[in-house]
Amino acid sequence: MAYQRNRIDWYDARNRKYHGRNLVMLGFAAILLASLGISANEVLAMGQAPSTCNNRYDGTITYMKITVGHRTYYPIDDPGLSFELKNNRSYTVEFTIHTANQSSQNSTSGGTTWYDTDSPGYQIGTCVSGAAPGQDITVVYTQSHPANLAPEATQNVTWNTLMPGEITYGVKWASP
Repeated sequence: MAYQRNRIDWYDARNRKYHGRNLVMLGFAAILLASLGISANEVLAMGQAPSTCNNRYDGTITYMKITVGHRTYYPIDDPGLSFELKNNRSYTVEFTIHTANQSSQNSTSGGTTWYDTDSPGYQIGTCVSGAAPGQDITVVYTQSHPANLAPEATQNVTWNTLMPGEITYGVKWASP
């Protein structure tokens, strides 16, 4: 019996040692998963990166018109522009990008241009085909209430290209 008792005590001591290691490993795993979850929530960009655009012509947004129902706004001419819109409606943005005389790959053959916006509630980049040197590319974009915003919220919207000249405006989304 004494021999059995010593063997059981040794076995329990060994298991406690492994339980301690398992708890430490479980703690590290929990911290790792939590940190991955936090960093995954910080990734808010979607769409196409500028580097994915074929023969990209960088450009500047030279014209922008926003149509809300029967009203028209020009955010380039009206810095600090803000308008109110019911959250069951949408608005249309028409803008022009004037491309450079040479692509980022030092070419003058046809290619694309690129812009990004956070109007859908997150950053989204877009390659636009049909670009050439020194050309005006017109884009028409319709935006409704972003799903990740509260039903009533004020949204600060930005539009960018890789050239200087960010365009901004505010949208106050209201309940119908």
